[in-house]
Amino acid sequence: MSKKKKVLVLSVMVLVLAVAVVLNFTLLGNKINPDNESTSASFFATYRETRQSERNQEILYLDSVIAMEGEEFADARQTAVEQKMKLVEIMEKELLLESLLKAKGYEDVVVSVGLSSDNINVIVKADELTREDTAKIYGTIKSETNASADLVKIMSTK
Repeated sequence: MSKKKKVLVLSVMVLVLAVAVVLNFTLLGNKINPDNESTSASFFATYRETRQSERNQEILYLDSVIAMEGEEFADARQTAVEQKMKLVEIMEKELLLESLLKAKGYEDVVVSVGLSSDNINVIVKADELTREDTAKIYGTIKSETNASADLVKIMSTK
């Protein structure tokens, strides 16, 4: 298979993945909440569902690239394996950080670690965060990731 065909196949797969993510986000975004949860509780649940769905799609895509046979796909397979390992590492880090922050007394938290950057976004279920709260949250993030303060964004829901 020529390089043009390889690029075309990979481009089509990325396009299909992007369409699936957009459709998934659109469908989940219009989902009616039957339990009448509060807006912030719905946000956290919807965020987690969307994140998990997108990650599942990404892993399926990477698995399909990894499963391609032929020596001409060796580089693509290696790149896909590396991306999958990074994605799994990020997922584990997010889960760990969310669990640690909940253990520190925060009712609900979502953490998003950048796939192509070192940014870490933390969204906490709270009307407002004090300096003490942000210091406690950043201290937890710093101890687990060694991220500098300019890469960590801490927000609260209102």
